[in-house]
Amino acid sequence: MNHDEPWVVSDPSYDADQLNPKLKFAYWEGHRDFAYDLLHFVRPARLVELGSQYGCSLFTFCQAVRDFKLNTEINAVDMWSGDIGAEITGEEVYALVQKTAATYYPEVNLHLFQMRFDQALPDFADESIDILHIDGGHTFEDVERDFTTWLPKLKENGIVLFHDVYSPIDQGSCDHWEKTKKEYDCYFEFTHSCGLGVLFPKGRYWYDKLEAAGFFKYYKDLYFYRSKYKYTQARFDELKGLYEERYQAIERQSKMIDERDARIAADEKLVAEKDAAIASQTKLIEERDATIASQTKLIDERDERIAADEKLVAEKDAAIANQSKIIDERDARIAADEKLVAEKDAAIASQTKLIEERDITIASQTKLIDERDARIAADEKLVAEKDAAIASQAKMIDERDARIAADEKLVAEKDAAIEAQAKLIDERDHSLNEAHKIAEERLGIVQQQGNMILTLQQQNAEYEAIIKRHWMSRLEFRKRYGEEK
Repeated sequence: MNHDEPWVVSDPSYDADQLNPKLKFAYWEGHRDFAYDLLHFVRPARLVELGSQYGCSLFTFCQAVRDFKLNTEINAVDMWSGDIGAEITGEEVYALVQKTAATYYPEVNLHLFQMRFDQALPDFADESIDILHIDGGHTFEDVERDFTTWLPKLKENGIVLFHDVYSPIDQGSCDHWEKTKKEYDCYFEFTHSCGLGVLFPKGRYWYDKLEAAGFFKYYKDLYFYRSKYKYTQARFDELKGLYEERYQAIERQSKMIDERDARIAADEKLVAEKDAAIASQTKLIEERDATIASQTKLIDERDERIAADEKLVAEKDAAIANQSKIIDERDARIAADEKLVAEKDAAIASQTKLIEERDITIASQTKLIDERDARIAADEKLVAEKDAAIASQAKMIDERDARIAADEKLVAEKDAAIEAQAKLIDERDHSLNEAHKIAEERLGIVQQQGNMILTLQQQNAEYEAIIKRHWMSRLEFRKRYGEEK
């Protein structure tokens, strides 16, 4: 064997990093450039690797074989069952290794043996391996077994690579390397990247060639400093990428904050508008309360008038004895009206639990209106027939009815305004779903006011119906008994 090639320091790039960027930070990463140049220098016919996992060393060998067009057979033996604490499973790692090999190194004579190291031994003849890389189990016993069982497979002048010979976590492999150095005098080592021991157990041919090429004098230490520089540069590039991503994330967050601020400002405007609507509704409610108070006063006045009418009717009962039949009919009508009033009173009483003090007042007023209007209708007929004074009272009642009709119109107008305000509130409620807490609290107030308004609307509708029935009752009464006047 004759070898006069010089040692060449290359500056390779590793295609496998594109599929698995983590290879740039693997424990073996600091030895990639040396292994790449070593294959160029030795040009082995067969290389066997015991323990590949993610493929940092494996694809370094493949990269050198492809780039230098070497006629080298590469064999990787590993169970690919997943390392303890690994982020992904063994099968996923094996699939990634297969994909990387097929994507970037289809022309390389690469064989993957998914089995235990001892199971692969029969596939290799003794003295058939030029370079043996041992990077499997890292206990003393594991390394000793792998070295002892595979050493017969190594050619004369073959090279053995031991990883993790200066590892802070794999003391067993470190101890084994210390023992091995004492048994063999031809070796060298790197202490960085968990350490790499290079052993020449069957002859110093390649050691002497390296020495003659100036490797130990000029190049060995270069790989140490170069690995540190590349690792630092890779970390810098990674951190730079992370910084750019973080900066972009901050920019996106700033934009989102600006948008949120704009939304909050819009929500605050909507809240102000809703507050104004609430104030307007409050004013309407106050006006409604004033109307109720005015109606209460009218009822009190009617009560006084009814009392006077009853006194007058009592004084003239003797004069209207001959009208007993008519009076009996009217009494029957009054009884029917009183029954109707009682039924309405029951309906109003059932609603009392759903309304507050105002609703109770309205229900009470409705009952009084029904009772007193019925009595007024009867008294109007009696007074019209028997006395001019009662006819005058009927005229006064007609005037009051006109006022009630005017009040009904005012109530209808106010109800329309309330409905318009409620519609505006409903349209704006949708845009306030994501508003600030204070907006949600105010929305609750608006909803309560809206419920109160709906309740008042229902009561107003009932009130209007009662008034309408009263008016129709009076018309019917006049139609039936008006010809007798």
